Amino acid sequence: MVLAASFLASTITPMQSLAHGIMIGGGFIGPTIGIGLVGANYLAAVGRNPEASKFLGQALVFVGLIEVYGLLAFASTFFVK
Repeated sequence: MVLAASFLASTITPMQSLAHGIMIGGGFIGPTIGIGLVGANYLAAVGRNPEASKFLGQALVFVGLIEVYGLLAFASTFFVK
């Protein structure tokens, strides 16, 4: 009986599932826009000055820094009940 009660208490309701989806979607909007801006500005810089193509590594570092916030939004769904 106790096992059944703990199983019912640990199941995820449809509202919690919807809330997690909204939280992930909202958390990924910012990083997606940020990565798009970094990519667009990098390509614009290379279009104006072809020698700027050597800074791709630095642009990818910024993309990685931006992506951390998306991963934090994804990981937070496991901690929020």
